[in-house]
Formats: sequence, C-alpha cells, structure tokens
Amino acid sequence: MTSQFTKLFSFILANVHDPAAPDDAALRLPCYSCMSPYLEDHYPYISHLYRKPLAFDVHCDKHSLDTSYLYSKNCSDMCVTLRINDVVGGRRRHGYMRGCLSDLHGYNHSLIRTLAERQGCLETTARELFLPTAQRQELEPSRLSLCACHNNLCNFSVSPPCLFIFLFVILVIFLMR
Repeated sequence: MTSQFTKLFSFILANVHDPAAPDDAALRLPCYSCMSPYLEDHYPYISHLYRKPLAFDVHCDKHSLDTSYLYSKNCSDMCVTLRINDVVGGRRRHGYMRGCLSDLHGYNHSLIRTLAERQGCLETTARELFLPTAQRQELEPSRLSLCACHNNLCNFSVSPPCLFIFLFVILVIFLMR
C-alpha cells in the first residue's frame, strides 16, 4: 500500500508540480483594459483588429479618464494606449483602446519595434499599423496614436513624453515674455 502511494505521489509530483518553474513575473505586467463606449456598438466590425476589452467605459476616454473605474489584466508584452481619430455621423471623434500589445490582432511588428525598446508614442494610420489581409484591405487611412510602456498600469495616459514637451513649451513661452 505504501509503495502504491509513493508511486502515485511521485507521478503527481513529476507531472503536476514543477519545482523549477520559471519566474513568471515577466508574464504579469498589469495594464488597464478598456475601450471608449461608442466602440461597443461597432465592435463586431472591428473585432478582427482588436481583442475585446474588459470594459467599454466612458472612464477610458481621455477627457474623463478615471483609473478607479477601470479594470486591469496581466499582459505578457507591454501596455498600450491607442487613440483613434474617427468620424462618426460627420463629426470628428476620439476613441480610446487601452490594453496589451497582444490585444492588437495582426499588427505590423516592424512598426512596433521601436516601441518595444523604449517607452513612447508613434503617429500612424490603421493601414500602416495592421498587416494587410482580405478583411483589412478597406481600412480607412484614419490617424492613430499608439503609445506603449513597460511599467505596471502605465497605460493610463495618452503620451507621457508629450506632457513634458507641452510643459517645456509653456515654460519657454512664459520666459520669453
């Protein structure tokens, strides 16, 4: 009986528990996951571009950004904020998608390579960001701003470097008076 228990325990230990498990902290980068609420109605048409976020919430938008209402999830790559310049009903509108880089389906790796090395933003279009497929041939050339970062919950702002540039410009204008 004891030998059977020992064999069973050894089997379980060998097949279930890996005492030399890799440090998976790198696979756990918490990032906010949300999209602007108006994108929920359009999600069936953009689901081939973006993974569904944890929430479609007005608090995801820049003008009403409130991280206390946002959900987060673990990412294995980096956190991103995508600002989408849309035209809805003839009016210009800015939508936001916050999440993991892997939430973007079929993105252009060569375009993203610079963001993988350092935190920052890039201005691009949907046609440049996503690799062409049969479904993506008719993508509008709308402007997108993609910001990426590598710290916990860092995708709460659109562009940290832009804030510093803005403050610098204000300071220069103030000093020139």
